[in-house]
This record gives sequence, structure tokens and C-alpha cells, in this order.
Amino acid sequence: MSRLPVYLLAPIVLPQSVALRRRTPELDDPPGERTGGAGDRLVRVIGDSTAVGMGVDSLDAALPARLAARLGARWSVAGRSGWTAPEVVRDFVADAREPAEVLVLLVGWNDAMQLRSPRAFEEALDALVVGAHAERVVVVGPPRFDRYPVLPEPLRFALGAVARELARRAARVASRRGALLVRGFDGAQVARDGFHPDAAGYDAMAETIAHALRD
Repeated sequence: MSRLPVYLLAPIVLPQSVALRRRTPELDDPPGERTGGAGDRLVRVIGDSTAVGMGVDSLDAALPARLAARLGARWSVAGRSGWTAPEVVRDFVADAREPAEVLVLLVGWNDAMQLRSPRAFEEALDALVVGAHAERVVVVGPPRFDRYPVLPEPLRFALGAVARELARRAARVASRRGALLVRGFDGAQVARDGFHPDAAGYDAMAETIAHALRD
């Protein structure tokens, strides 16, 4: 049912989606080693393009480094831009099983954009959480597309409905497995593509997660 608005509005939202894709600049992942920081504790981030820092020029400005700095920890990241939750499980579940004090999971962007099955999303996220070997597991919810200025209506409404269903599934997994749930990115501070966080956006995400961990 979460994908029903997209199907009903397809004659309008599909052309909107094509036009938006044509005018959206393509960004590259920031270069460099996917580990850094100092300290005895380790923060590991696994997921899609937001995990690997798309939208900023340096991994030092991306979420893993900004969060680790707040927690006085080292950081590592494993992920791939464009990957859905099942693809992240396929390629990176072994990374989730490596010991860490904090594991942050960032999936859902591409599941929403590609209209993938909410059940498949939930099962994949559940597999990541169950396989985690970390003292604290943080699930970051899918982006709140209904707040994204770059998305025209009714595309914003349709993708927002899809993302809300995925967020509901993420909350269910977090509750069932004892993980910490943090709300997804709201599109307020974005890179030049209008989708990914910029440096301020990643910093705000890091602060939100750090605050939730302190509570």
C-alpha cells in the first residue's frame, strides 16, 4: 500500500522523476581511506551513499568522522552509493559482524527511490541488526522525502509515503532487536544535488545520533 500513491500518480510523477534526474548533478564519493580518528573505541558506519559521505569533498566532513569526533573514537565505514538494503546485506554483513562499540546503519534511500519491497527492506535491515557485533546499534531511518524542497509535488508526496512506510518498518526492527532508532535526514542542509547532506547536514546528523547515544 505504501507504493500505491506512486502508481496512482504515475502519469505525473514519472515525468517529474525523469526531469529531476536529468537536471540533478552527479556527485562522487569523497576519496581517501575509509578509516580514521583516534581512540580505543570504534564507531563503524555501514550503508549507502550517506554512509560513505556523498555530498562532501572529504571523509573528514562525512558522518563517520563527525560522529566519532563527538564520541572520542576511531571510525570506519563500509558501503556503496546506490545500494538498497538487501544489497548492503549481501556485500557488507561481514563488516557488521566485526566488533565495534557503536554500529550505525544507514539504508533506505535507494529502497524508497527504486520502490523496492518494504518487506525486503525490513528483512535486510533485520539481518544487519541481528548480525551486528556492537555494544550499541543505531538505525537511522530513511530520508523524510516529504520535506525535501528539491522534490516537486506530487512527487514529494508520493516518495514521502514510500519513505514513511520504510520508516515504520525500520522502527519495528529497532524495537524488536533493541536497537536505537534515529529519524532520517530531512533535506534541510543539502549538497548541490539537492538530496545528499552537505557538511553541515552530516554534522547535524552526527549531533543527533550522539545526543541519542548519550541519553
